[in-house]
Amino acid sequence: MRFDSEKEPAVSNHHSEIVFEDGAYFMIDTGSTNGTLVNGRRIVKQKLKPGDRVRFGFPGGPEARIEIEIGAQTSTTSAKGPTAFMAAPGEQAPAYDPQADAANIANALKAGAQDTAAVKLAEDAAQQVVEHRARVGGQSSGQTMFILANAIQQVSNVVRSKTKRHWVRVVLIVAGVGLLVAGGLGVVVYRQQRELDRLMSIKRAIDSQIAGIQQQMQAEQDPDRLAELEKMLADLTGSAEATVAQLTETNKKKGEEVAQGTDELDREIKRILAKFDASTYAIPPIFRERLQYHIDQLKSSGRLQTVYNRKLKYWPAITKEFDALKLPEEMAYIAWAESNFDPEATSDVGARGMWQMTATTAQSMGLKVDGQVDERLDVPKQTHAAARYLANLLAEFGEDSFMLAMASYNRGESGVRRVLHQVAQEPGGFKKEKRDFWHLYRTKRLPEETREYVPKVLAAAVVCNNPQQYGLETSGK
Repeated sequence: MRFDSEKEPAVSNHHSEIVFEDGAYFMIDTGSTNGTLVNGRRIVKQKLKPGDRVRFGFPGGPEARIEIEIGAQTSTTSAKGPTAFMAAPGEQAPAYDPQADAANIANALKAGAQDTAAVKLAEDAAQQVVEHRARVGGQSSGQTMFILANAIQQVSNVVRSKTKRHWVRVVLIVAGVGLLVAGGLGVVVYRQQRELDRLMSIKRAIDSQIAGIQQQMQAEQDPDRLAELEKMLADLTGSAEATVAQLTETNKKKGEEVAQGTDELDREIKRILAKFDASTYAIPPIFRERLQYHIDQLKSSGRLQTVYNRKLKYWPAITKEFDALKLPEEMAYIAWAESNFDPEATSDVGARGMWQMTATTAQSMGLKVDGQVDERLDVPKQTHAAARYLANLLAEFGEDSFMLAMASYNRGESGVRRVLHQVAQEPGGFKKEKRDFWHLYRTKRLPEETREYVPKVLAAAVVCNNPQQYGLETSGK
């Protein structure tokens, strides 16, 4: 849906789209500035029915009435599909001459044809086109290319049967549109591409809405409004995921490319999340920004290679303990966030060692901490204790909430547990989606320090998983 910006200043240049999906027409707002309203209600995606009134841009935007006509057919077994069109209330459609249009199309189709069967098929195709156009006042019906593709396939079959060639190529140009068909295969490829284009258009529209809602959530502080936006986001995400699933069914390669993300950082984040069954369709923009910030901090610190070398030194001892409990290695980068892999690090509050354990936590995990001995400074022993501690957190919060477990390492499990208990008092607060890290992150239920801690840990994982990309030397270290 495109509008003249001078005549309709309230309407965005590419305001909305109508798509045919699962046997019905839907109006989709494509991230417009002033919104799309159906029967007075602002929508993101809305099923349409005859008589619906749509306003583009609020307030003051133009209004249209939806009409859906079912083409009459004498045969009940070949009924044509519905055609949706819009007209400004009271507006008359321009005069349309189907005979003249049919003659023009037929002449273009028959140009150069030497076979009487091909000529007849061209005339039949032209008649079908104008019948569809006539139903929508002489405008494009959306069926023209399918009709022509079918005609091309039939012509190819006729010519093939007479020439006995295995493949026949037919080139057709109508109204500036070119089709190249190799037997029946071209029609299949054409229809698949048309479906891919339709699904990608829907996905772009939904993604635009998701981005807008996420930006609102980023600035919002009111809990009720955040909850409302979260629900809208969940609905949109469900539609987006369903669209990606349809894309994958139509073209597996294209669907996988779309699901992986648009750039290298997106793909790296999703790769890590997928390992923990913690994938999310829409990574909050602020999370991605903070992750990039911490990556940039590591790159510019001047100590990146030094800390990375230290990581390489202790990594065998770490992976030994993590592998024993089948813990994901990404969680081991807590040691980078806590101490830069420094086994003698000491914090202002008395936490010590590579894993920065307090005396109480260390003792609860079986380490000796007294006036004579402090086993927090023993790398193998403290790493063994840290692995057991993280395993306990994963057992409590769930493997798919590994980021919540990492947040607990920073916040303390009692702090995160307290947040979850608060959420549990809300309707459905015990459900998985309410306990999810992303839900708690977007709705700002976690403290700021904890929300910052997880991207800080993952930044170290991203850098170390791609050492050459970040200029790290790995040989001989």
